[in-house]
Amino acid sequence: MSNLEKNLKKALKLGEFRLFYQPKLDLTLGKIIGVEALIRWQHEEKGLISPLDFIPIAEKTGLILPIGEWVLRTACKQNKDWQEAGFPPMVMAVNLSARQLYQANLIEMVARILKETGLSPQYLELEITESMMMEVEYVLEIVKKLKQIGVQISLDDFGTGYSSLYYLKEFPFDSMKIDKCFVRNCTEDIKDATIVKTIIAMAHELDIDVIAEGIESKGQLIFLQQNLCNKGQGYLFSKPVPSEEFIRTINEVESIVKRKGISQEENKKKWREEALQSKRQELHDAVRMHQGFIFKFVKQEDKFIHTLCDGDLLYQMDYTPEQIIGSELKDFLPEEAAKQKLQFYQKAWEGEEHIIYEGEINSIHYLATLRPVRKGGQVVEVIGSCIDITKRKKLEEHLQISAYKFRLIAENMPDITGILDVTGRVEYVSPSCEALLGYLSSEHIGSLAFDFIHPHDLAAVEDKYMKIIQFKQPCEAEFRYRHANGSWLYVDAQITPVMEKNEIKYLVVVARDITKEKQKEINLAPLDNRMRFEQSVNMIKQELECAKKYMEQTELERSSSYHMENTWFEIKELEKKIQELLMRAKSPTK
Repeated sequence: MSNLEKNLKKALKLGEFRLFYQPKLDLTLGKIIGVEALIRWQHEEKGLISPLDFIPIAEKTGLILPIGEWVLRTACKQNKDWQEAGFPPMVMAVNLSARQLYQANLIEMVARILKETGLSPQYLELEITESMMMEVEYVLEIVKKLKQIGVQISLDDFGTGYSSLYYLKEFPFDSMKIDKCFVRNCTEDIKDATIVKTIIAMAHELDIDVIAEGIESKGQLIFLQQNLCNKGQGYLFSKPVPSEEFIRTINEVESIVKRKGISQEENKKKWREEALQSKRQELHDAVRMHQGFIFKFVKQEDKFIHTLCDGDLLYQMDYTPEQIIGSELKDFLPEEAAKQKLQFYQKAWEGEEHIIYEGEINSIHYLATLRPVRKGGQVVEVIGSCIDITKRKKLEEHLQISAYKFRLIAENMPDITGILDVTGRVEYVSPSCEALLGYLSSEHIGSLAFDFIHPHDLAAVEDKYMKIIQFKQPCEAEFRYRHANGSWLYVDAQITPVMEKNEIKYLVVVARDITKEKQKEINLAPLDNRMRFEQSVNMIKQELECAKKYMEQTELERSSSYHMENTWFEIKELEKKIQELLMRAKSPTK
């Protein structure tokens, strides 16, 4: 263990470390809006030691972790003390080292220190450098968790490390700091000036605040103000100083921007111009990102000239704004399509409101609306918007084809298809109703199906219908249905419930005419009965023959027994009657 390492441990134990504070100023108002906490080592023999002389050793030995925790706790406590003393709230910035960023309990430590010191998370800013973010996915997860706590995250020394626009895209930075190496020569070196301007413009587009480090001259301050840098710090305002000196010099520091920078009025004017330009850009971006597209046109020398056109749908149609702006309809549309659209343009120019029409360009169907814009009661331009309705058109086409196919089936199938509501009232019936029952479809709609069922079958059908409603299951039923001529048809009906949100919405009935089959059954019934009768008589006859044989086999003499003679007599009489029945059964029915 080196002497420096031993001394570092001793310094931590004896409390030899100190925090100095360098103010950050709003470059428009000149107010201090935050401070950066910077560590110093107050050695008992060597005096004040710069962090450049001991932080690398602390990083290498791991002592940076306890030192970093001490810095974080001390800075948070100091900020809370200032707030309780009545000073305006400001953000305390603390640098995280690479070892700290990757330590396992960083999130828990930050949350614990904030709780212990009572500082609101919004007044703590943690600064990390690009060189710490080599393991992007891991660091991104840590940064997101820190943001969830509520602390602010700043990207320090931007442009000096492993610069990647990916960091700016993916990481939720609140601010980014332009390294002093670019600020130092921004008024002398055109390249440095361009880099600073570019970083500021890019940060504003990404809605990230920009802080310039190392401001040391009036010229640098004015350059940064003119290019709308949000905040700044540097020796022009104050070097890092102890807490007591920082508090004592607040008023003096806050007067520097007013004395050495551009006037507040000029500064505010630049910010207003920037805001206006930003809003214009936002509007342009919004139009460009519009899922449809937006366009405007005016009338010049009896020609409708487009003055604006942009949106995602425009590119899907294989057009660009350059092809449309400054052109007439005929310049980019087929002649017939241009003539049709021209009628709508003219109506809008004449003041007609809410004009709506449909069109198709390169297989994309769109719906367009036009609205006149007036000034002084006169139409000065027309604004239009288009949305993509291709999916809707295809769905409509599909539904039309499906409806056509269904109509073909319904009109040509012999069975009747009907739709009933839950009360049994007819809401639809297929055209085959006329051929089968003699009713027009329109005559049947709205009527109660039960009114056409044979009275003897009605109770059974109603019972099955109620079971369908109760159990929500399909059912089959046979019954007689009244024809328009007053006769009765036998039908076999399959009844299927159609569900919507677990409730029966409709019942679909497919009914088949089975009258001929039923008539055959009725006509065949007497013949079947006669055949069964003959079979029964023949069976009895066979039984009698068996009885006779049995009697003949007995050795008893017929004359010896009066009982036996009577038995034979009864058998003979029975044979005569059976024979008569057989003769009657064989004779045709009259």
